[in-house]
Amino acid sequence: MSVKEEIIPITLKGKYAGGSENSPLTNDDILRLTNQQSSIIYGPTQFAMKYRVLPCIMTEKLEQGTYNAQEMFSPGLNSIYGRANRHLRTSKRKKNGWRHMTSTIDFLVNEYQLDPDTFFYESSYDTTENKSLFTKLYIDLENYVSIELLNGFTSYGDVDNPNNLEKDNEDKSFNCFSSLQIFHVPQTAERARTLLQQLSKFKIFPVSEATLQMVCHDERRGFYTSSIHMKKPHIPDLKLHYGDDFPEIHEELIETLQEEDSTGITLLHGPPGTGKTYYLRYLINEIKDKSLIYVPPDMVKDMTKPGFLPFLMKNPNSILIVEDAENIIRDRQHDSVFANQAVSNLLNLSDGLLGDVMHQQIICTFNCDMTGIDPALLR
Repeated sequence: MSVKEEIIPITLKGKYAGGSENSPLTNDDILRLTNQQSSIIYGPTQFAMKYRVLPCIMTEKLEQGTYNAQEMFSPGLNSIYGRANRHLRTSKRKKNGWRHMTSTIDFLVNEYQLDPDTFFYESSYDTTENKSLFTKLYIDLENYVSIELLNGFTSYGDVDNPNNLEKDNEDKSFNCFSSLQIFHVPQTAERARTLLQQLSKFKIFPVSEATLQMVCHDERRGFYTSSIHMKKPHIPDLKLHYGDDFPEIHEELIETLQEEDSTGITLLHGPPGTGKTYYLRYLINEIKDKSLIYVPPDMVKDMTKPGFLPFLMKNPNSILIVEDAENIIRDRQHDSVFANQAVSNLLNLSDGLLGDVMHQQIICTFNCDMTGIDPALLR
């Protein structure tokens, strides 16, 4: 059964503030009241001219800290795009996503039995590619509900496509809208909320990149860091990949790692190929507002050098990531002087006097058997 068949006609109450109590609004009245601005397509005006009342407007709540996709993709704003793109790489912020244009329009046409020839839109035309792209689209869904889709653009590069939406172009790009507005009256607010939920199925997301500070060393400079970017892998279901209890463990770990002035060691253990590094990349992109310092496997031995602790002291309240850490977490009773010093350094950073000053969290991944780990670390 279609949405259109289920619609009950709306009768507005005389007290509705968006109506005119004295006399019907003329088109000139509507244009003045709704502020036509410079755009021909202005949703409140279109709604008011048909239904003779001013609309309520519903938009989707943006996650805190999302960047402005409109600024990133508006024509002629190349300098803003560059700043926004750098911002995307250097911060670990929640992303709100973009709506896939083709899937969204197909859904509205089929679900509401609409004729595309009735749509009111603005578009851009690429004379080289002979392609047209909606930049703004206004669709009336009848019975006091309409929708305006804004800021159409083509999304290039890697995207997270959790719903396996079909790409639009040969270069594997997607045509998208960055935002929308739904116009309604109080009696149709529930329909507007339902529509927002339905359209959430047609989202793709920009692939964000976390910034890691990779530890480097040379004789002249000593220890220093160099920035590298790490894309977030797509893990739609942590439970499916890592076990039923893992989502709760993940949430607890995120909370602990992001706690201000916290210390501690997190050990990620498992045989090769079980997804430790894949999850670590995912975890890194989830962490906000803390510096991430990555120790490459071939530099693990350097953690015992005299200059390493002074280097870390320059980076307080950060998270130290050590991959393939077998050589520095083994039982000190059965290993070399190197292991003795490495374990002592880790303990001092996480639970000793240094930890009280530097407030560093440490994440170690390893493959060896748990029975070979130093008991002090396990405690």
